[in-house]
Amino acid sequence: MSLTSKIASSEDTFKLSQKIVAALAEKFSFKFEDGWSTISSRQIDNIQKRLRREKRRANPTSAIKHARTAFSFFTQKQRPLSQTAHPEASFGQLSRYVSEAWRALTPEQMTEFKSLETSDKERYQKERAEVLANLPVATDSAVVPVEEVAEPVKEKKVRKAKSAEAKVPEANVPETPSTEAPAKKTKSPKVKAEVKAEVKAEVKAEVKAEVKAEVKTKTPKAKAVKTEPTEAPKETEKPAKKAKTPKA
Repeated sequence: MSLTSKIASSEDTFKLSQKIVAALAEKFSFKFEDGWSTISSRQIDNIQKRLRREKRRANPTSAIKHARTAFSFFTQKQRPLSQTAHPEASFGQLSRYVSEAWRALTPEQMTEFKSLETSDKERYQKERAEVLANLPVATDSAVVPVEEVAEPVKEKKVRKAKSAEAKVPEANVPETPSTEAPAKKTKSPKVKAEVKAEVKAEVKAEVKAEVKAEVKTKTPKAKAVKTEPTEAPKETEKPAKKAKTPKA
């Protein structure tokens, strides 16, 4: 198989080859047409037409005649009349006359062609459904590659699950201290409250002791003040007795 036939074998290879040539043309500064001519003897337009034909052949519904529009039914009827009225008119002029006649129709006149359009759409849908119903081989062939692709995906998922299981013991080791830490934190507020209560009790006891000591020290001073004036009159009485002795 030549390089040209490989490029035109599928749309993916065709698009990939275009991207490669475009990237090389930008980097090495040459024309895209020159680079394309070196790898393929066919032009891009020819390859595109060939790929379109292959798509139509592969599509089973391509053989069905597509549904026609109301304007196409009107054209089929009006074109011979316009051609007889204007024998010297070209193809483009005849098309213009037909379109003018189409615009001049009333809604009642258009109903005839609209009904033909709806009936032709129904015909196309029925034929398409019949063709698709008679294609069991195509559906089976489409399912087989899907199963082949799904197998390696399942293997990758199993490998990831195994790797996650291998990491589980490592993750469980640091979990043990994390469980103990919150238990200590829950006890710490109670301990703090007990310590605060003890400190308050000690402070209150010390304050009470200090107050009592101060009260005791103040009371003897008050008694001494009261006893001092009682001793003063005794001293005054002694000189009165001495005054009587000179008479003897």
